[in-house]
This record gives sequence, C-alpha cells and structure tokens, in this order.
Amino acid sequence: MAILSQTHRLLFVMTPRTGCTAIGRLLEDSLGGEYLPPDNILDERGYFLVQRKHCTLPQLLAHGILTDAQRRSLFVFGAVRNPFDSLVSLYTKLATGYQPSLQDPNSWVHKVKGYAESMEYCRTHTFTEWLEQRYARSVWDRLKGAGKKKLNAPYVDGVDFVMRFENLQHDFGKALRQVGVTQTLTIPSINRTANRDKDYRRYYTPSTRRLVEYALDRELVQFGYEY
Repeated sequence: MAILSQTHRLLFVMTPRTGCTAIGRLLEDSLGGEYLPPDNILDERGYFLVQRKHCTLPQLLAHGILTDAQRRSLFVFGAVRNPFDSLVSLYTKLATGYQPSLQDPNSWVHKVKGYAESMEYCRTHTFTEWLEQRYARSVWDRLKGAGKKKLNAPYVDGVDFVMRFENLQHDFGKALRQVGVTQTLTIPSINRTANRDKDYRRYYTPSTRRLVEYALDRELVQFGYEY
C-alpha cells in the first residue's frame, strides 16, 4: 500500500516494519491521506498482485495505478530499517504474532505466495534455522553469479526521500516540510512487535551474522547499515 494525499501532493510508500502503519494512519487522519490502491489486486490464483498495504512505486506504475505524469507531480517518500533488526521483527511476527491468522482461510497471509508456509516453518524452528533456510540458497546463487537478496530496497526504489526507522520522527518531520507541512505530527505507537528483545544482536550467532552480511551486503552498503 501507499498513502496518497492529493491536497499536499505527497505519496508515502509503506515499507514493512518501519512504523508504516502508524504513519499511514496519521497521514489519513491529519492530511487527508487515502489508500493507493484502495483495495488489494489479486492474480488469477488469488495471490496479491498489488497489495493494499505493502506495494512499491514500480508496482503502482507498472499496473497503471499511478501514471508517470502523476508520479512527477508528487513528493514520494518511504523508510528503511537496519536489516539485522528488521529480520528479528519479521521472524517474531511469523513465529508468534501472525499465527492466529493461519486458521482463517480468508486472511491476507494466504494471499502472499509462500507466506503461510514460512509461518508454519517459523512456528517449529528457531531464528537461526529460519535465517539459514531463508538465505542459504542466496549464498549458492551468488556463487553461481546470480542476483542479490533485498529486504528494504524495493520499497524505496524511485522515491524522493528515504527516512530511517532509527530516526523516524525527525525524518518524518523533514519529509513533511518538503511539501510545506510545518505543523508537528507526532507518530503514534501502533503495531509494535511484541515478544522480542530490543537488542537484535542477541538473536545472532557469528555464522548467521556473516550469512546476512553476505546475502544483503549490497543493501547494507546502500543504506549505510552495519551489524
């Protein structure tokens, strides 16, 4: 999903696990923001083609939800988060937070290809085992000369401004000032990941740290993140 404010000519692209739910709701309540697209777009198999909550700017353009002319008239921004930290939150949501949704056949978790299977795996496997399962193939692909894995990067592809989760309130204010909004809009606390240690480093072993550094090295360099 993205949040579009026609009045202020801004588009917020929602990167998972970067406070996007809270910011999206704030933009809706305070700046007349609206979902773009307004509803999920599914393919013929019932999987998300363009997801209402998490989609990218290239997807919006490719599927005609946003035209090139419209995009040029907008200030587009999104956010990134340290991948090491983001992966811990992702695992926690898969292993515990989203588990009740597996019992609902109409839940969104069944509309993201492979997502329900990942949840089933996380329910019975450790963070270390999940990381190895998630990224071991990418190491082999790299050895064969294939492409890199990505986590945050697709969601900020083509945007005008990138906020950092670690400095979110400051960067959010800076983004709003780009479109002339000078009032202070305080980001509420919504949808925080529960049942996890705040220090992501406690979850990693030396080998899983190296695995993520290798699999996501391009993204770590792109956004200046380190372990």
